[in-house]
Amino acid sequence: MKKGSIPAGIIIGWVLCSTSCISLVEKGGQLLNGSAFAEKTLAVYRTQAAGKGKRYIEVRQVRQRKGEEQLLLSSWAFPTLRLRGSVPGNDGSFYLLSLDFLASHYTGWNEFTLDLSGLGGFMVQGTTGTLRLTGPIEPIAISNGKIRHRNSRLTGTQALTELRNRYDRIQAIVEWMHTQPGVPAFTDQKAFEAYWKPLLMPELVFAKKRPPTFSLKNAVWVRAEDIKWNSTYTETLFPEDIRILRNSGALLRDWEEAVSWMYFVYEWDHLVESMQDVPLTKIK
Repeated sequence: MKKGSIPAGIIIGWVLCSTSCISLVEKGGQLLNGSAFAEKTLAVYRTQAAGKGKRYIEVRQVRQRKGEEQLLLSSWAFPTLRLRGSVPGNDGSFYLLSLDFLASHYTGWNEFTLDLSGLGGFMVQGTTGTLRLTGPIEPIAISNGKIRHRNSRLTGTQALTELRNRYDRIQAIVEWMHTQPGVPAFTDQKAFEAYWKPLLMPELVFAKKRPPTFSLKNAVWVRAEDIKWNSTYTETLFPEDIRILRNSGALLRDWEEAVSWMYFVYEWDHLVESMQDVPLTKIK
């Protein structure tokens, strides 16, 4: 151990012993991988001061350890998400490079970098700026990531494989969600979970919250992840690729370990729309 370094076990202890479990688990992920100290902030532009209940969009100009400067875009709606862009040119245009996301849960987290292709603009005049994402933003692939689950930590190729497979599963379920009629708009992740959990996994909610299409009569049951799943309901509602995920328990694992990731993918288009022609004020 290098002199002056903080043992990982102590950091994990801080995380697990705190009453603010999720927020400190997120910070624990940043501490363990060093990202909390990797960049120097040069300037910060924000729609309004952040705080409890405040809604804001932020652009942060940073310099990395190797000297490269970038833009970091963030939104109140997803506190653990950062979009990365290149330094704007003379006309304010920049390239979107990637996004960093941390999906925490009670026993660990998934953190990853997803490479992006897209364009944006950030024009600065004095102490004000205007942000605009000017074109379609396309995800390319997860290029880096780590997973922590209880005492196990995955890095390198093994983590990439599991993260990419989870991303494929999340994309599949979100695509199905977007085809469903009568879905309301969600104000936050809590509302998202309250709506979708009874539909995706009615076996895990009170009987009065289950959808009318869920019936115990003549049901055929399969067991996975210590849960008996009503496969008759599965076949009634879901396409074949989602049926496999539900009946195998993979959907349950993704929900328990990455529901914030699922919500982020579901709300991606709304996030991009929220960053169109946004006026900001320099606060640092």
